[in-house]
Amino acid sequence: MNKNDQVISKTSFIALFAVVIGLIAVGTVGYMVIEGWAFLDAIYMVVITLATVGYKEVNPLSPAGTVFTILLIVFGIVTLYYVIRVFGEYILASRLDPDYRNRQMQGKIQNLRDHYLVCGFGRVGEKVVEELTKENVPFVVIEIDPEVIEVCRLKGYLCVVGDATNEDVMLEAGIMSAKGLISTLGRDSDNVLTVITARTINSDLFIVARANTDTAVAKLIRVGANRAVSPYQISAFRMATFALRSGVADFVDSVLDPSSSEVQISDATVGSNSSLVGSSVEKYLANRKSGVTVLVIHRSDGNAIINPLGDTEIQEGDRLILMGTRPNLSNIEKLINH
Repeated sequence: MNKNDQVISKTSFIALFAVVIGLIAVGTVGYMVIEGWAFLDAIYMVVITLATVGYKEVNPLSPAGTVFTILLIVFGIVTLYYVIRVFGEYILASRLDPDYRNRQMQGKIQNLRDHYLVCGFGRVGEKVVEELTKENVPFVVIEIDPEVIEVCRLKGYLCVVGDATNEDVMLEAGIMSAKGLISTLGRDSDNVLTVITARTINSDLFIVARANTDTAVAKLIRVGANRAVSPYQISAFRMATFALRSGVADFVDSVLDPSSSEVQISDATVGSNSSLVGSSVEKYLANRKSGVTVLVIHRSDGNAIINPLGDTEIQEGDRLILMGTRPNLSNIEKLINH
């Protein structure tokens, strides 16, 4: 639904509600003033009159009350017509208009901020979406196959049908207000072109792209991807890790699982207004105080401090890799962003 459709629809329903309530209120007060009836008798008379059920009046009507009832019936018929028209238009638009769902979804996409674009809803893309859903991260799926788009809609995902390498499709998916893009297309050439298109439109976008061959990793990084991932290489690495170091693999799975209530790993960037700037790790981030362990500090100059000592100074722009329980991590992230 576009913005104008939304305004018209909301205005119509609000006006409808206001007219009905106003008519009942005026009718009730009218009978109380004209006929001197009690509130319950007056509102009962208004309801049976507007509903045109044909029940006998609760009390005999005076000439003034009769005229008032005629006017109430006339306004009631007009209101009934308005109710039928508004609801009829809504039902026809939602059920019979093939573009209604697209307009409605586009309205929701326009209101998104800091969301992710997922290009492609194949086997890899679907898993990516599942992980984003677990983390309650907003996203929009871009998929060229209309049948696959219908599957996305049935699952309740926001989606745009079209070619992810097309600038107009990217703009329709809200790339200008997006935080990141994940390209999971089946061909490396499509992923490369998607990265180029996205980087051209939004230079601040964090882009992760799928590499189906080893040579594609370097190409994707070169054209603008922040990270390039080979599903086959990762699968092989995990299989070997499970075979050689199963305990380590199980631990890593546990800390990376967002549904786990045990230890998790998170990252946070220290802003210029953070109270941590200029302080030592020991002051705020010592494990015995915060319940959180600082695994790595990534400096803005590209250097990394692994397992930093307590006297290590926190600087503006540092990206901290933290490990702890979800409540403790949330507390530290609030402190960092304060």
